Amino acid sequence: MKTSALLVGILASTIATAAPISPLEGYQTTTHDSYDLNNFWRTVSNMDSKMKGKDCFKRAMLWSYKLNKSYGVDSKKVFMHYTNKFNRDLDDQGRTGLMARLGRVFSSNDGWDFHVAPVVNINGTDMVLDPHMRKSPEPVIDWVEYLTERGEWLLKKRHHKLLKDLKKYGGKLRSKERKSTAQLEDYRNKVAEIKATLKRLGLTMDPNQKVDIKCKKITHIMEFDRNQDTEWCYYQETSMYYFGPLELRYLNYGNINWDKRLPVTDLSLHNEANFADGRNYVETGWDYGKLKMSLDEFTHNYQPDSINDL
Repeated sequence: MKTSALLVGILASTIATAAPISPLEGYQTTTHDSYDLNNFWRTVSNMDSKMKGKDCFKRAMLWSYKLNKSYGVDSKKVFMHYTNKFNRDLDDQGRTGLMARLGRVFSSNDGWDFHVAPVVNINGTDMVLDPHMRKSPEPVIDWVEYLTERGEWLLKKRHHKLLKDLKKYGGKLRSKERKSTAQLEDYRNKVAEIKATLKRLGLTMDPNQKVDIKCKKITHIMEFDRNQDTEWCYYQETSMYYFGPLELRYLNYGNINWDKRLPVTDLSLHNEANFADGRNYVETGWDYGKLKMSLDEFTHNYQPDSINDL
């Protein structure tokens, strides 16, 4: 009787923690050589030179389709996902509301929720094709590392600002200038808040501290959704058919009542029934509606009349 109860418990636990289907399940990439890579790079670079540079997911869709149509390439895509923590603490430098929006405008920092590019297999090595951002093809890990450099620069900026504010309010506390009890309490609170923020961000009192942001690789966007306040970023590989985070969340959760352009942070929605429904949204071919929509990434002078003209 005890053994049966144990088996039931294990089975129930397995079901409760079952994961959604992978966006690479059953998908195989084609393998190519360095000569092919040069042709692939010239093709996507030529296309990029005629594009607005506004929507990475449209560029990646069109580049992947063109490589498939012209060279028979079954490629992957690699998505870089930036968490709420990254957006809040780095892109917005801890500011909120109107101040966050104004801060991005005056700092010329657009901020990204995600970035995506095609990946081709070259003699067994996955190479990212992202001519809008990079000057040549590169391995996935190098592309990811490049995309963390912006975050590291922003973290250093935040670090220096926090240390400057700490010195400012610490100086006010030590000053012999007469202060009210309320003022002293305000300065103490500000010093405590700054120290707590430094600790939360893994920063020290050393202004020359080396910062190194690492992005973890995930299989499911669910893993990104679950850790919005604890990690900086994640990267994820998919088949060439997935358009953006919206489609990846359909794959994970099915048609839940949630704006799937945004992280699903309600963990009660991370359940077996929704994962099972997500299997109805596996992408196994080109969505010509999305391809047609992506054509507006071309500038007016170069925009093809139809996807067949690529």
